Amino acid sequence: MGRELIVVMREVWDTRDLTGAVLNEQGEIRTDTVPTRVEPEDLNALEAALRLQDRDGVAVHVLGIGAPRSVDAPREALYRGANSAERIEADPEQLDTATQAALLAAAIRRRTPPPALVLVGTSVPDSDNSLLARHIAGELGWPAVSWVDSIEEFHSDRVVVRRSVEMGNEFLELPLPCVVAIGVALLEDDPRAPRPAKAMLKLKMKKTEIPSFTPASLGVSDLGSRTTTLRVRRESVPARMIETRTVDPEDEAALRAMLEAVRKGE
Repeated sequence: MGRELIVVMREVWDTRDLTGAVLNEQGEIRTDTVPTRVEPEDLNALEAALRLQDRDGVAVHVLGIGAPRSVDAPREALYRGANSAERIEADPEQLDTATQAALLAAAIRRRTPPPALVLVGTSVPDSDNSLLARHIAGELGWPAVSWVDSIEEFHSDRVVVRRSVEMGNEFLELPLPCVVAIGVALLEDDPRAPRPAKAMLKLKMKKTEIPSFTPASLGVSDLGSRTTTLRVRRESVPARMIETRTVDPEDEAALRAMLEAVRKGE
């Protein structure tokens, strides 16, 4: 088993600061106006791998699916310190989680020597329901662990991870190779929070060729029959209008009326 780590990097729609309609009349993303970004939780997974690279000198290899739209997720990983990257030529919008996992697992199997660890971000709002890592582990026949805060120990045959539980932390040991899903980083000083891209690496890696593979070359054929769960459309939720009322805190009758309105759900 090699000392290589693999990180899955995805490109997702960026709906943080949009104004106006996000969907067209058919319930599809307006690709002409909606930008994309690297999946934030995959950047957290990349940071966990890069910390092991800094500490133990392991190599970090990145896998992506699909041609870049607004951003090139595998290249963004190179800008942050990943050693190498590859992409699979398939449209993730047309694949369910299980089919994406089959493609990624096939790409992982062809690595020589086999990697010690595969890291994936925990994508909460995405259609995969945070199960991509588990599907990859199932395809590979490897153990897996989810919602990991940090990788505490990394040995030749095992890894120890930490994750938060109610009222504390728990430490779990898994044999290598295995799949680790890194949890959501909520604070700026969270150890999972990703490092920024480096200007020097941007200059160096801007035109670096990123090899790509077709599903057929990976031995995965007939993606249509593999994909059983496919999003057919999205639907916007009307913006909620919240009425505000100002109540004089010294007016006892007004305060009682406000409490009564809240009780009735008005």
